[in-house]
Amino acid sequence: MSRATKAFVNGVKISERHGAGEWTAERLSSLILVPLTLWGLWSGFVLSGGGYDGARDWFTSPVNAVLLAVTLLVSVWHMNMGLKVIVDDYIHKPESRTAILGLIGLLCLVIAAAGVFFIVRLALGSAPLPAGFGI
Repeated sequence: MSRATKAFVNGVKISERHGAGEWTAERLSSLILVPLTLWGLWSGFVLSGGGYDGARDWFTSPVNAVLLAVTLLVSVWHMNMGLKVIVDDYIHKPESRTAILGLIGLLCLVIAAAGVFFIVRLALGSAPLPAGFGI
């Protein structure tokens, strides 16, 4: 037996019971980012006097590379969820909302893939870009 719910009561939209999971995921990503941010600040302090060689040595540590990749991925995930909330709140045409959410998802995927790619290159001791690429 299916339950039909009213979309509005006294002109006010009622809950459709699907936002609790998103709310929990946003809070979870925030909690994960707190220690990662503290680690990032500490790492930045440690790296501040090491120069280029110190930074390359820092990246070759598997722990640092993995923590940096996790920080990047959780940050992009958190950004994606936050931008989704903004689009859902302010874009009311379904076609526009779908298109914008698709672009945001694609942008987040590109940022995550490129970031992990360069972190892995640095962790393996390679230069961040091939020689002769760019300026």
